[in-house]
Amino acid sequence: MRLTHSIATRAYSRRQLLRTLSIAGAGTWLAAACGPSPTTSPASQPTSGAPAAAPGQATPGGIGNKQISIEWWRRNYTPGSQNAETITSDAAVAAFRSRYANVSITIQGGPFGPETDQKFDIAILQQHAGPDVFHTTGGDVLKYAAAGQLAQPPFDDADRKDFNPSALQATTYHGTVVAYPLWIVPWYEYVNLDYFKEAGVEPPTNGAWSYQQFLDAAKKLTFKNASGQQVYGFAQANDEYAFLLIDGARPFSQDLSKWTFNTPSAESGFSKWQALPQAHVVPPDYLTLKPNDAEAHFVSKDVAILQRPSAFINILNSKPDQWQFGKNWDIANFPKGDGDQTGWGGLGFIAVREQQDADKKAAAHLFARYLTGPDIGPDLQKANVEYWLAPSARSSAAGAYAAYHPAKARVAGMGSFTFVLPNVRTWSEIDQKLLRPAADAVLEGKKAPKEALDEIAPQAQSLVDEANK
Repeated sequence: MRLTHSIATRAYSRRQLLRTLSIAGAGTWLAAACGPSPTTSPASQPTSGAPAAAPGQATPGGIGNKQISIEWWRRNYTPGSQNAETITSDAAVAAFRSRYANVSITIQGGPFGPETDQKFDIAILQQHAGPDVFHTTGGDVLKYAAAGQLAQPPFDDADRKDFNPSALQATTYHGTVVAYPLWIVPWYEYVNLDYFKEAGVEPPTNGAWSYQQFLDAAKKLTFKNASGQQVYGFAQANDEYAFLLIDGARPFSQDLSKWTFNTPSAESGFSKWQALPQAHVVPPDYLTLKPNDAEAHFVSKDVAILQRPSAFINILNSKPDQWQFGKNWDIANFPKGDGDQTGWGGLGFIAVREQQDADKKAAAHLFARYLTGPDIGPDLQKANVEYWLAPSARSSAAGAYAAYHPAKARVAGMGSFTFVLPNVRTWSEIDQKLLRPAADAVLEGKKAPKEALDEIAPQAQSLVDEANK
């Protein structure tokens, strides 16, 4: 992916997303870390007369009605601001407190970037202190789990069945699930319905289409429109590998011991990807397109089909005079190849820090379960706050995201077939040093897919072996 749902996601390339999700950094809002100083949200203050739990809901396991205070660390939380992280965090704490009045929550915030990341690492890895519960990403899940600083979620069989399987796998370290999968960020297609109509192309029925239908549409949609503007059929950010999955290939074996992007199915998927620039259906700058550049092409109506995740829905919805869902634009699945329907996606996590204070840890687990479960969406909707910024990793919570907007209802079901890249410690090296250069060489027509994949396979396997030491 190379490989992100606030508009801030646009500032990060998919490669950065993968890197911080461990994979990378599901965009900015998927991340979370410590801030320079604690700031208690007004929403975290006790609610007068609030019950210890909602009707029919058990009080926090192991803590009864004890008064307990915990810290939640959340990147980009700024008291009083109107950014998505602040609004949703304040609302989440208020809603949780209405259910559990005996647990007070202090939110720490810090800007996205290395300074906050460093403070986060110092607190958890060196001081064994800091947050009781926090948003995190795949790379941090690996790092903190290896240091013994993550408390294992108390999942039962029902929990495990409720989560997307690849999301659970991406949250597993040495056979143990060490964090709570939060939301899955699928990549899919945005289509300009006006151009489909002008070019005489039938949009995919219910968003489903084969690769051949997608390619045929992209060819017909590469044309000069009625005003003489050059339109290209398809655009995507320059750092995603969704097409390598299209025929059933995966980068790693199930046990993460083998590099498997050098199989015939990976080669055929690569050929389908290569066919796009060969057919001249992509913009001339396709090799260097950053996510926000690709989005700009679609907004300026230079391309008819755009591959991006769900943050872009809010961008289009912010321009109702130009973009009306169902009239000017629609959503379609990633095209289906020779394998099962699939897609590439990122994953966000909530983690609980391992610590000696059993009460704080129990309260942190309760809050983490709430943040990743089916109750928070309806709770926040009552306050007119949209909590789920991407589809939940739990099937039981999928309905809340679907209720926000008709476009999001289309996206909500995509989590079931989205592939989330497993946490492999050396992925960023594989990505940056091997796979990206190979992809560029193929897409530029300098190498055949098989040649490029075979060439990097030994080095990729060595890095997989290193990750498994």
